[in-house]
Amino acid sequence: MMKTSVLFVDDEPNLLASFRRRLRDQRDRWELHFASSGAEALDILAQQPIDVIVTDMRMPTMDGAYLLTEVRRRSPDTIRLVLSGQSEKEHMMRAALKAH
Repeated sequence: MMKTSVLFVDDEPNLLASFRRRLRDQRDRWELHFASSGAEALDILAQQPIDVIVTDMRMPTMDGAYLLTEVRRRSPDTIRLVLSGQSEKEHMMRAALKAH
């Protein structure tokens, strides 16, 4: 059985470490990837197919909305999800247009 490839993107190392710990039991079902920036995420996407990307919205240099736009352009079949602690309506509406 093929594993589902999931990429988590967040600029906060503690959050990525938490994902790694909490999702450890899913490694037999999911191929887990982690990126600390939008640029790193796009590098991973260029090297291998990603089924699902889960990204934070607020990141320096490349925000989540831009990243999701690029993912949609480069890999339209990748499911795009937003994980964010922010509640600002404008940012969430921008994200909703880029995510699935």
